Amino acid sequence: MKRALILIYILLITLDIVSAQSHAERRFRLIIDEVCNVADLLPSDVEVRGSSQGMAINGRYAFLMHDKGQCVVVDMKRWAFVATYVMEGNTGHCNNASFGRERYGRKSQFPLLYVSECRGARACYVNDVSLECSRLVQKIFYDGDDISGPADWFVDNRAQYLWLYCTVEGRRTLKAFELPRLSDSDSQGEVHLHEEDVVKELYAGEVAIPQGSMKYRNRVYLPDGVPSRNRRLHVTDAKTGRSLGVFDLNHIAYEPEGVAYKGRKLYMSFHTPRDPRQNRIYRFRLMPNKE
Repeated sequence: MKRALILIYILLITLDIVSAQSHAERRFRLIIDEVCNVADLLPSDVEVRGSSQGMAINGRYAFLMHDKGQCVVVDMKRWAFVATYVMEGNTGHCNNASFGRERYGRKSQFPLLYVSECRGARACYVNDVSLECSRLVQKIFYDGDDISGPADWFVDNRAQYLWLYCTVEGRRTLKAFELPRLSDSDSQGEVHLHEEDVVKELYAGEVAIPQGSMKYRNRVYLPDGVPSRNRRLHVTDAKTGRSLGVFDLNHIAYEPEGVAYKGRKLYMSFHTPRDPRQNRIYRFRLMPNKE
């Protein structure tokens, strides 16, 4: 196993951000470095199936999702491979993933992990996970007929909301619901949310090809694009819905996917087409410039 903590580059990107409300300019710099190619950590006999998709971080461990449910667990403190397994019942695209706070039981190793089916019924798979295996303990659905196309889910632990990232009449939209508990499940282990359950709704911005999504403090982070088109990172104010910036990611040759915070740094998973072992992890820091 080859350890990887190779600093490839640090890029300083400065851009003007125009407020939708005040049109006042603000300047930020985005500091980016590649910290890991998961292929360098994997034993040669470990097979990875399905494109790299969502990513969730809890403590020192990153849970890297792949299309159709394979999960690769990486120790971010040692940048070492821990395990891989196929998550029970997570048969969809697994486009996004995030941890909540509730645990399945006292002996659960981690809080519940919420994974987006993305396509099809657009379910949110709720999982009790460990370093060795998982079990599906709940499914959450949105039964409103106002959305179209794929949709993702992410947990807001501070507000205890479950956000639905979707498309409404051609507009990328964020809908917040009170985060269901396991005890809210019906006899089938499901929770069905409706339009009247929405507690907050925001415009997500001009996102062309939605990828992962997550909220940290008062900012929502939304990667966008594929290698054949523009790749960008949208940052949206979670209180007002106004854009805090759109950052160019075209200098990174891969497809942006899942996003998660660890400490004060944003980590993003990138998919390498036709090679699911080559899952690249980048670290981002959004810093205000001092005038």
